[in-house]
Parts: sequence; structure tokens; C-alpha cells
Amino acid sequence: MNISFINQVNECKRILDLLTERASDESSQFHYSIQSAKWNIDRVAATYQEVLDRDANEDQSFRSIKEVK
Repeated sequence: MNISFINQVNECKRILDLLTERASDESSQFHYSIQSAKWNIDRVAATYQEVLDRDANEDQSFRSIKEVK
């Protein structure tokens, strides 16, 4: 069974949040690398959520630049 993209991203975010907290608590040498991964997946999730929100709220369908004359 396939999981939707946004659900998979959110699961990844949840796991990275926990891992970041643990790395911080343990003063792990990997904290910065894990934090960077967390920031990146947070940006992916935010961008994807913005697209979903726009799709749900836009009055007109998206028209690619090639279609516009």
C-alpha cells in the first residue's frame, strides 16, 4: 500500500524532530547534520503544503506559460 507524499513527508518530519531532540540532549556530534536534514524536510513540507492550499483555494486552474498567448 502506497502512502501519500505529504503523509510520508510528515512522518519523516516527525522522526527527524525526535532525532534532533535526542541528538541535542545527548550532545551528539551528529546534531548539526540532523538539524540540517530537519530544516530541509521542513522546507519541503512547507512548500508542498503551500501548493495544496493554493490548489484548494484558487478560482482558476493553473495554466502553464506555454499555454498563455
